[in-house]
Amino acid sequence: MANRTYRYFTGKPLFAFGHGLSYTTFDYQKLTLSSPTAKPDETITAAITVRNSGKRDSDEVVQLYATAIKPPVSMPLRQLIGFKREMIKAGETKTVEIAVPAKLLRRWDDVEKRYVVDPGAYRIAAGPASDQAPLTAELVVVSAK
Repeated sequence: MANRTYRYFTGKPLFAFGHGLSYTTFDYQKLTLSSPTAKPDETITAAITVRNSGKRDSDEVVQLYATAIKPPVSMPLRQLIGFKREMIKAGETKTVEIAVPAKLLRRWDDVEKRYVVDPGAYRIAAGPASDQAPLTAELVVVSAK
């Protein structure tokens, strides 16, 4: 899958996954997670502070991507784990909350023939598109046992 789809592409795409056009601009200011750790069956909440810095009211699609920091096997460079469309008035700042079930970090295990969520650190990134995710936080998945 090298250099195919947004999950594995290393180049600069003409239009990245999640790219959208707007008549205003948005500033991504802060990303916080409700917990720095999660078990594979738990859900955390990501809170993203976004400001409409333009002159028009508009919708923004806030997107969350995950990257395994030191995966045990080859993993995607990034994968979409959540998004939310939010109307933000000109000059307004909103905190957008997105629920993130840790099971979305899963991968297919060829040996066990099932999906697994590997324990370890994951970088969670927020932004308006897959190639524009300026805010990051770290989530550590701990063993369910």
